[in-house]
Amino acid sequence: MFDRRIDSATPIRLAAIDLDGTLLGPEGRISAENLDALRALAEAGIEVVLASGRHYCTMIPYAEKLPMVRWMVTTQGAEVGSKDRTRILRQAYLPAETVGTINRMGAQYGFTDVNYLPQGVFTTRNPDTFLNLYAGLSGRIPAPITPETLLTEPVYKVVWLGEPQRIRALGEDPAIRALGLQWVQTHDSICELMPLTTTKAAGVEALAAHLDIPQAAVAAFGDGDNDIPLFDWAGLSYAMPHGWPLARKAATRVGPEAPPETAFARAVEDFFARYA
Repeated sequence: MFDRRIDSATPIRLAAIDLDGTLLGPEGRISAENLDALRALAEAGIEVVLASGRHYCTMIPYAEKLPMVRWMVTTQGAEVGSKDRTRILRQAYLPAETVGTINRMGAQYGFTDVNYLPQGVFTTRNPDTFLNLYAGLSGRIPAPITPETLLTEPVYKVVWLGEPQRIRALGEDPAIRALGLQWVQTHDSICELMPLTTTKAAGVEALAAHLDIPQAAVAAFGDGDNDIPLFDWAGLSYAMPHGWPLARKAATRVGPEAPPETAFARAVEDFFARYA
């Protein structure tokens, strides 16, 4: 399927690849076609990097099965490190007082919180349907934590879960804007709050600098609005054909029409056809 020959003049040396909606199909699995696409990139001498909003602990089960992956950009770029986590290049946290403000506001709004700490994901709420939704999407049930303990721990980002119409409305909420944080919706019922400097772009930039790879030599593959900063930064970007409208608009190219479980493979095929 893939012509793995690649011309020496081809600039791309690193491919940053989103998980949910891109590498992973609707059932949360990597199809044989997508796996072959990863192998093709690696065999062409391209550094294959997973770049996701997921926590490290929910990315590593996939990464462990991918021998071509050495580095991961996790938690929307808040953490960057080696697959075995023995080398950490970047960690970006929310100020403790901001974490308290976010969680008080979330409780007032009636949202369920999930807090991303280096050691895992935690919630101050009792089990409910939204935590079940989160667990179904991520494969991990958040551990309990008290609001008081949360203020003593470093926090990468806070996720709110709630009714879709209420999540959508947050984009126009002046109280949210006043926080001076980045707000991004990643699912109908999920939004995330994190520092303005926490993006996949910032994470991939830190890794590329470490590997001495220029910005123009980075390709990004994704499907969601949280991929837009990376699309804007990377030298080349591919949005999945089923991706969110703004993500498709921001990308250099939209991959060929294909079922969601093989759309990434078709995009890589298009990449080799056009740039090899």
